[in-house]
Order: sequence, then C-alpha cells, then structure tokens
Amino acid sequence: MEKPGLYIHVPFCRRKCLYCAFFSVAAFDAGRVEDYRRALCHEARNQVVRYFGGERIPVATLYVGGGTPSILPVAFYASLFRALEDVFDFSALEEVSFEANPEHLGLDYLRDLRNYTPVRRISIGVQSFHDQDLKVLNRCHDAKDALAAVENARKAGFENLSVDLIYGLWGGEETALASWRENLSWIARLGLPHFSAYALSLEPGTLLWRKVEQGRYRMAPDEEVEREFFCLQEFAHRQGFEHYEISNLAKPGFEALHNSNYWRDLPYLGLGASAHSYIGRERFWNTSRLPDYLQDTEAGKGREFLSEEDNYHEYVMTALRTLRGVEPERLERFSPALQAAFGRQAALECNRGNLVIENGMYRIPDSKRLLTDGIASEFF
Repeated sequence: MEKPGLYIHVPFCRRKCLYCAFFSVAAFDAGRVEDYRRALCHEARNQVVRYFGGERIPVATLYVGGGTPSILPVAFYASLFRALEDVFDFSALEEVSFEANPEHLGLDYLRDLRNYTPVRRISIGVQSFHDQDLKVLNRCHDAKDALAAVENARKAGFENLSVDLIYGLWGGEETALASWRENLSWIARLGLPHFSAYALSLEPGTLLWRKVEQGRYRMAPDEEVEREFFCLQEFAHRQGFEHYEISNLAKPGFEALHNSNYWRDLPYLGLGASAHSYIGRERFWNTSRLPDYLQDTEAGKGREFLSEEDNYHEYVMTALRTLRGVEPERLERFSPALQAAFGRQAALECNRGNLVIENGMYRIPDSKRLLTDGIASEFF
C-alpha cells in the first residue's frame, strides 16, 4: 500500500462562520481540549492496529484542519505530535500543513509553532481583504489582521504560505467584480506562492442557508460567479500561477501535496470528531458529536465499502477537477470493462471539445473548467 496521508480534525472555533458546513464547536474549556488530545492518540493506536497490524507506519503528509486549529496553544500540538510518533513514522514526511485564522497568528505563536512542531506550511483563512466582506461572513478578523498574519509568518521563517479567498460575494454588478479583482491583487502584492479560491456555496444547515431562506441575503447570480472565475483564470495566467485544481493555484513547487493525494485516489487516515478516512476501498468516518467521540472514538463510526464502479467514478470525478487530469496508469487498477468505458466516453468528450490529451493525461481545457462537474458526470 502507498504511504497514507494523515488528517487531524480540530473542531474548536470561536464562532461559526456564515458559510461553514464543517463540524465545529464554538465553546470549549482546557479540560475538554486535553480530553480531545487523549482521544486522538487513543484513536490513532486503534486505527493502526486495525488497518496496519499495529506496526508503526510511515506517513506521507500531515494536515491539521478544522474548525480553527490555531485557536489552541502550540503546546497542545507539540504534545500531540510527540505522542503520535509512537504509532506513526514521521521521518519521511513530505509536507505538514496547518490551518490558521489571522487573529491568532502573532509572531510569538508562529515562532513557537515552527520551533516546537514539524509544521512548515500554513494555510491562512483570510477569505477577503475587505472588512465589509468579513463582517458579512461573520469572521473574527479584519483586513489588517490578515496582512499582519502573512507578515508575521514570514518573520517566523515560514515560506510555504497559502491563503483562502471566497468569490461570488454579491454586492451588486458594479462592485462585485471590482472587489474580487482587488482581493486577487493582494495575492500578487504579498508575493504569496499559493492560494485557494472558492465560490461562495449554499450548504444546508449553515447560517447562510437560513439568511437566504429568510430573504436576508441574496446569492450572486451565476453570470457573476462565471465572470469572477474567468477573472481568476486570467490573474493566474498573468502572475505565473498554475491552476492545478479547480479551487487551488500555486507557483511551481508549491502545490498542496496532501490535498493533491486526495484527488489522485491515494489512501488517508483521519483522526478526530467527524474525520473521514479512506483505506483500500473502505471509507469510514467518525461521529460529529464531540461528547460521544470523547467517550469512545469508535462510537457512531460510519463505514462503507466502495464497489469497483463507485471507486472508478470517484477517481474520475476528482481527477478531472485537476490540471493533471485522469492518469492512464491509475486507470489500470480497474477492470478492462471500466477502462474501455472510459476510453469510449473520453473519445466523445474530446470530439466535443470538453477534454484534451496532454502528456498522456486526460484533462478538461481551461475554457471548460467551470463546467467540470457536468462533464465528469458524463462518465457515470
């Protein structure tokens, strides 16, 4: 088996953002945080025994996400990583990423993070460099905090930096595109090597969902989202970013390795409440009830075994979201019938201009990338 990636979910947050559909809890105390650390270590030992025979296993990448990981002190992570080294071999880690919010990234915090943990890549949840947008999104920081966070990270020695941005924030036709262009200009001004850009989406159960239902917020029309996406593509081309996944852009050598492995159908192990794992063709996930997870990390765990066809569909869907595209050698894992089905459909999509072959890979051309989900569904 290929070396798995390791994901650790930290659910604690100060408050819920307008759009967020990820599992998080807005209130916590020091005792609960320590209980969570112990639960993570307990789950790690159990999973290694179950799936890897109890042997200490090498890990390819490590990603700490949330929630808001940076809300917890560095001492929490230093202790956690030391304990996890009993079950995981971190000696060959290719990447260690850490999600953070700008309001937590003081210089002392970042220096300690670099000195006492293996974290070397930071993904900062900026979302916008406009204070008005941040208020609408219910974020806890302002634009000044975001700029200071990037500066502090560099002072602390972090070179592999990324920020998240959201487009499709509707402020009217005259302001929406101009505002998005200004947000993108900050990427260039700050000299960032990587950023993620997500269209604001409406997820059931979120604060945004309720506001839209109540008529208190209007989503941007599809035409505006399309204009902003093409603006993103133009910016990437001008500034030398590779748009290597539909929502992720990087200068050469700064692609997010952990996330890229998801899109290539490689194995990963998730620890923490609501975390998902994927080993072989088995997918399993933890309860989203924190008290249950703290009491028993196996409580409420869900499982599914993917059929070969399901596995094929998921691989094609995620691979087509990337600039790399579908890799013929990874198709060889599937039956001759599925490989033949892919070949037939790929030929049709190439004739329609929806697919191109570059370096032996099948990918969606830049002009059609906004239609990725629809094109991918033709293979199902």
